[in-house]
Amino acid sequence: MKLVVCLVLSSLFHVCLKAQAQEWNPMVLQEKPVVDELVYDTIPKYDLQEIVIDLAQEEYKKEMIVLRNRLRRVYPYARATAENLLILNENLNKLDKKNDQRKYIKRSQKYLEGQFKDKLKKLSRNDGKILLKLIDRQTGQTAFTLIKEFKSGWTAFWSNATAKSFSLDLKSEYRPYEDIQDFFLETQLQFLFFSYQLEYSPGTPAIDYTKLLEHWQSKAEQMSFFPIELQQ
Repeated sequence: MKLVVCLVLSSLFHVCLKAQAQEWNPMVLQEKPVVDELVYDTIPKYDLQEIVIDLAQEEYKKEMIVLRNRLRRVYPYARATAENLLILNENLNKLDKKNDQRKYIKRSQKYLEGQFKDKLKKLSRNDGKILLKLIDRQTGQTAFTLIKEFKSGWTAFWSNATAKSFSLDLKSEYRPYEDIQDFFLETQLQFLFFSYQLEYSPGTPAIDYTKLLEHWQSKAEQMSFFPIELQQ
């Protein structure tokens, strides 16, 4: 899966200025124009405010727009994973026999693969990284733990080894209080929630974004880069 990067080329416009030549007649007395010095005193003066363009912030804004687009693509899969996990656990608790539980898990796995396998194949590598983070956010468990719990430790190991060949780690944890990149992810997720572009979910365990924001604002002075969200 490859991420296609679109380049936008800008065109340059040139403005040509034409000066009109004034004809000079040697037979006509050229009088020196009288300039009223008071005219200059009546011209208002303006102090133009200096405009500073922070290239780092501009680049950050572009990256956050890309992140929002990725979240729109992958968040529904993470949410569906959490919802199906709840249903799976509820139904497993109703089955007493281990054999019946294994059969149910196998049927559920086949169903979920039929629903999502082809769609997930269309995701890019970076989409996959975010999806693994969001699965941990929604369920409170990494993808590796979920596979190990409902299949086997051996399957989880090989699934993780396969994912690593694509630079993915099924053990990816969501740590918005520790990882600044996860904080950025949560910030854009909150933006999409409250602009009604994605259905709200507090996470498991629930994330208090106000406290999360205050946490990172307290660390802002230690950062080489000062994110927009931390500015007061």
